[in-house]
Amino acid sequence: MLLGEKLKKLRKARGLSQEQLADQLNVSRQAISKWELGESTPDTDNLVALSDYYGVSLDYLLRDQEVPEVSEKVMVREVQPLISSGCLKKGVVGIVIFVAAWFIFVLLFYSVMFIDPMQ
Repeated sequence: MLLGEKLKKLRKARGLSQEQLADQLNVSRQAISKWELGESTPDTDNLVALSDYYGVSLDYLLRDQEVPEVSEKVMVREVQPLISSGCLKKGVVGIVIFVAAWFIFVLLFYSVMFIDPMQ
């Protein structure tokens, strides 16, 4: 796969427009378009910026590899906001509360259904 095809694939996988990516990298939208069409090649600084932004190696961008290697740095960058905002904790707490409530409901249901009140 050529560099331009990889850049377009990575951008679309992130759901970004060329304009949004251009803003992130401080380049023009036209530069992004030319890179993706293979009309020009990003300079070294922009290649490094693209590699860091997408979390792929320069080898992936420049060589004929198919599977990008996502770096730990990118994984941390994307998961950290979830941890910081407490969304992850709230989700886990919600699941625990739901399971506990379900267990209590089932316990009460079976105790009412199967315990003979005449004893």
